Amino acid sequence: MLKLIKHPTPILQKILPDFDFNNPIMDPYALEEQMIQLMTEENGRGLSANQVGIEARVFVIKTENLESVNTPFAVFNPLLTFVSDDLNQDYEGCLSFPNLFLPVKRSNRIGVQFLDRDKKEYIIELTGIDARCFLHELDHLNGTCFTDGISKLKLDLATKRQRKLNGRTQQRSTIGV
Repeated sequence: MLKLIKHPTPILQKILPDFDFNNPIMDPYALEEQMIQLMTEENGRGLSANQVGIEARVFVIKTENLESVNTPFAVFNPLLTFVSDDLNQDYEGCLSFPNLFLPVKRSNRIGVQFLDRDKKEYIIELTGIDARCFLHELDHLNGTCFTDGISKLKLDLATKRQRKLNGRTQQRSTIGV
């Protein structure tokens, strides 16, 4: 069974290669099933392959406003086809950073292209929370964590709250500097 990787771990900052359906690192059906199970157990909305130690461009996502695909589902080899200029700032969390919530500005509407576990191609538009979640997970595949664009002051304040929520008494950095 797959296990969640927490920050700091180098694979979380690694740009991942495409999932190779001809020589898969893992059966796509089993990968989707196990990632969805772990995401659900951890109360997440998304989970990327590098968060479970797998080096491939795959993530699972649970959408709210998408009727053309059964949710949650796996996204293999995703690409952005467009990103709107309509930005929205909201708080995000990440399963690899337990109890850390930061304000992140993201596009409110995106176009995406990806394959499912059967190599069926999808070209869809996502909005709101679905776009935010897709972009968050895509960032993971590109080696970017949601903490990367946050000022040191805001990150320090947020990690102080995180330590309190996690019940930690000793001070330690949550970023691998």
